[in-house]
Amino acid sequence: MPKSKRERPAIFTKTKPKGIEHKDQLIENIRKAVDEYENCFTFELQNFRTTHLVQVRKDLRDSRIFMGNNKVMAVALGRGKEDSHKDNLYKMSGRLTGSCGLLFTNRSKKEIKDYFSTFEAPDYARAGTPATVDWIIPKGPLVNFGHEMMRQLTKLGLPISLDHGTLHLISDTKVCIEGEELSSQAAQLLKLWDLKSVQFKMLLTAHWTNGVAKAIAPPKS
Repeated sequence: MPKSKRERPAIFTKTKPKGIEHKDQLIENIRKAVDEYENCFTFELQNFRTTHLVQVRKDLRDSRIFMGNNKVMAVALGRGKEDSHKDNLYKMSGRLTGSCGLLFTNRSKKEIKDYFSTFEAPDYARAGTPATVDWIIPKGPLVNFGHEMMRQLTKLGLPISLDHGTLHLISDTKVCIEGEELSSQAAQLLKLWDLKSVQFKMLLTAHWTNGVAKAIAPPKS
């Protein structure tokens, strides 16, 4: 059946692509938070996991946390003195690099610093990150794994034998070395052995209030 050749109405209004709309909304929400809250903090994330960030949001439910495109968040604050949303707020933009975010709150600076200095959550290390431990699995029976795990453990590089229905590690096996990059196999083995070798942390890097922006020194180890 031939396509209709009837004239279609011309559309002259322009609509923004969804990506641009999302960026504009993020900028608007951040600037609104600047106006509503007394304090603005930048923070960096170590070993980011969504589940732990959910807990932080619950603990600070009277505050606002933003994470998104760093360049877009910088635009919201201001990239220079001329377009700074508030006096000296643009100085915070330089802290928006890597895995980071913004926190807006009316809680005191001391209360926020105390909270973040103590909030840590253990988790499994991911492939490609530096190992935080030396780990060798000693040879012997693997009593926590059934015989159905033999193929999977063998694929992960473990020398396995099956003796009377029990899996045995034939020899001591080095899985990872502290400081060296974790392979995907090593990361999976750490998880199978339930070894949470990294800590999720949120480190405050700068603070702004009433036109004054200051860096925050990292906590002492």
